[in-house]
Amino acid sequence: MAEGRVTITINGHNYPLACNPGEEEHIKALAAQLDKTAQQIAGGNSSINESRLLVMVGLIFADRINELENKNAAGLSQNPAATLEIGEKQIVTSIESITKRIERLASKIKPD
Repeated sequence: MAEGRVTITINGHNYPLACNPGEEEHIKALAAQLDKTAQQIAGGNSSINESRLLVMVGLIFADRINELENKNAAGLSQNPAATLEIGEKQIVTSIESITKRIERLASKIKPD
């Protein structure tokens, strides 16, 4: 099966990526969220160190995930037995999916 190809732009820098066929639009949408946050942080300063900028963007998104997990945990405390198993399965599935995508992307990225 042929792989999909997509080029995303974050803070004015293009990043060509490989993906599964049909994932192109989803990846573009995710990249648009990253770019929006990167633009807010950079504030038009295109000379900001790209690595540092992406680390800051990553921390912002990690914080958002943490908040969602905390809200989910609060919901679990109301009925932990009924929702814990479902939550664990969703987390494991998500981690497996993310790991596969990272491995696939890492094998396709060419160093500058």
